[in-house]
Amino acid sequence: MVVDPGPAVRLDRPRFPWRGYGLVSPAVLLTSFVFGSSMVILLGYSFRAFRNGTLSSGHTTATWSGFLASSYYWHVVWTTMKLGLVTTAVTAAIGYPLALALHRLRTRWLRLAASFLIFMPLLTSVVVRSYGWALILGDGGLVNHLLLQLHLIHSPIRMLYEFDGVTVALVHILLPFMIFPIASVLDQLDPTLEQAAADLGAHPFTVFRRVTLPLSVQGVIAGSQLVFALAISAFGTPSLLGGGRVQVLATEIYTDVGSLDWPHAAVASYVLLAFALAAIAAFSFLLRLQTGTRAVAR
Repeated sequence: MVVDPGPAVRLDRPRFPWRGYGLVSPAVLLTSFVFGSSMVILLGYSFRAFRNGTLSSGHTTATWSGFLASSYYWHVVWTTMKLGLVTTAVTAAIGYPLALALHRLRTRWLRLAASFLIFMPLLTSVVVRSYGWALILGDGGLVNHLLLQLHLIHSPIRMLYEFDGVTVALVHILLPFMIFPIASVLDQLDPTLEQAAADLGAHPFTVFRRVTLPLSVQGVIAGSQLVFALAISAFGTPSLLGGGRVQVLATEIYTDVGSLDWPHAAVASYVLLAFALAAIAAFSFLLRLQTGTRAVAR
C-alpha cells in the first residue's frame, strides 16, 4: 500500500522570521506609542497662546503665525540649517580620507587602535569636550597662542562664542558618524576592481576618481544623513560654545521651555522635526538614486 505524501514541500522557501518580529514588536509598539503621544501633546500646545506668563484657554494659530512671520526665528532656522550643512561638508572632507586610511590598514591591531581613537570622542562628556575646546579656541587658547608665536597674526582671532568655534567642535564629535559608514562601504568593495584598473595603466588618482570614489558614494550619503540630522538637533555644544551668540532651534526650544512658553517650544520643535525629516528624505532619495545608478551600470 502506497501512501500519498502529498505535495512536495520546498525546502528552499524562505521562512518568515516571526520569532524576531515577535521579540521586537513590543518595543516598537511602546516606542511608537510614547513618541506618537508626545507629538500629539506638543501639537495641542502649539495651538495655544502664552500671555502674561500663563497659558491661555482655547486654541489659536497665533503662535504659529507669530513664528512663521518673525524674521528673527527664520534667522535662527537659517543658522541651524547652515550649521548642519557646513558641519556635514567639513566632516565629509575630513572623514573620507580617514575612512580610506582605515580601510587600507591591514594589521588588525592597528585597525582596532585607529577605530578606538576615532570613536573616543563619543566616550567623553559633552561638557568636558566643550570646555576643552573653549581652552583651545579662546583668545588666550592654544590656537591663538601658536599663531601669535609664529607671527602669523597680530591679535587673537575670535573663535570662541562664534559660529566657527561651534562648527569645529561639532565636526570633532560627529566625525565617527561619517567615517564608519564610509569605511563599511569601502570594506565591501571588490579589491580586484582597483587592481584591474591599475593593471590597465590607470594612475592611482585616476583609480580613486573613477573606481573607488563612485563606488563609495553610498557611504558618504549615509554618513551625511546621520551627521546633518545630529548637527541640526545638537544642543550642548551650541549652548556652551555659542555663548548665546549662536542661536539654533535646539537652544531656542530649551529657552522657551525654561520660560514655560510651551506653545512656542512646541512650534519650534515641529519646525525642527520638519526640517530633519525633509533632510532625511532628501538623503534617502539620493541613496536610492545612487543604488539605482549602480544597478543599471552593472
